[in-house]
Amino acid sequence: MRDICFVLLIFVTNSKVINGFLFDKQGLILVPSVAFRDHSSTSNSLSSDWILYIQGWYYEENPFHALRMEKTLEVIIQKDLNQNRIKMFTADGKKREDVCIDGLNQEMCIRTDDDGHIKNSFTMTNQEIELFRQSGSYDDKILFQVSVLNRNLQAIGDIYLCDDHGITFMSDIDDTIRMMNVTSLIQTLINTFSREFKAVSGMADIYRYWEKKYNATFTYLTGSPDQLYPFLKEFLDREHFPSGSTYMEHFKWRNANFLAYFMQSSGVKKIDILHMYLQNTYHRLFVLIGDIFQRDPDNYASIYAQYPNRIARIFIRKYKDDDNGQQRLETVFKDIPRTKWATFETGDDLPKDIFM
Repeated sequence: MRDICFVLLIFVTNSKVINGFLFDKQGLILVPSVAFRDHSSTSNSLSSDWILYIQGWYYEENPFHALRMEKTLEVIIQKDLNQNRIKMFTADGKKREDVCIDGLNQEMCIRTDDDGHIKNSFTMTNQEIELFRQSGSYDDKILFQVSVLNRNLQAIGDIYLCDDHGITFMSDIDDTIRMMNVTSLIQTLINTFSREFKAVSGMADIYRYWEKKYNATFTYLTGSPDQLYPFLKEFLDREHFPSGSTYMEHFKWRNANFLAYFMQSSGVKKIDILHMYLQNTYHRLFVLIGDIFQRDPDNYASIYAQYPNRIARIFIRKYKDDDNGQQRLETVFKDIPRTKWATFETGDDLPKDIFM
């Protein structure tokens, strides 16, 4: 074992190449976030200030974690691996490092947390927002830049504006719009670290239709690790899903086994994000889209009980011949009017008019 570690050390010190991996990289990931109206202001809602949130990660690749994970996955899934995904998933966060946020008529520097996360919120006037607003076909967002002090390292991020009126589609990702098979650990690992990400048929088409019909915004919620956000973005762009703010979990190497991470059923953070959107927008309607394979029905039923007038519809993906799943939904949604929720298997099953 000492000999193996010594050889690894030589590789890292001299060439930084281990088993086909090239390790000489730090990087920044900025995950799209949101801005809400500042309701503490007494000014008219159309001219009130905005509170903007940013989320990101400053990382450095870790050759030891990558090699260990690669060898483990080779035994478990016995398929070719996507080494870039492994490198990102096994990277270490750069804790307590100074990064600067600029590009918005103001510059501020903050420190990453113990996991290397970049988290901050700040206020801008409505006039400032109008100066930097990027109005695409349906996007309503502003751009900002994060840079690392004393390093030639920058990234551009998106903040999507979520005003008090309008409609937002809150969509789960895994087994809702992306095929993952989360009920099988082996298939989840294969779909995460080996196969090309595959979309659920018809979902991008109906999302784009809704985006245009309702001038809607989209928010994506997933228990997948934010370390893999670059590959998720690549998938969303390739399949032409509407862009939007995105919320993910984070895997911590110091206190978790990566196999246990992919076996867990995440849901707590989704509830928190749903609450945040509903509490920070006074009149906006929401459509909740998820699947039956984990806790989406329970989370959405809980949210509906608290905000029944703000939840326009709930759509849950399930297989058409899943009678047990249908019975589960009838139980979980027993206090929700039957006209408010429906099931689907592909995007072709979803209605073009969500209010009918």
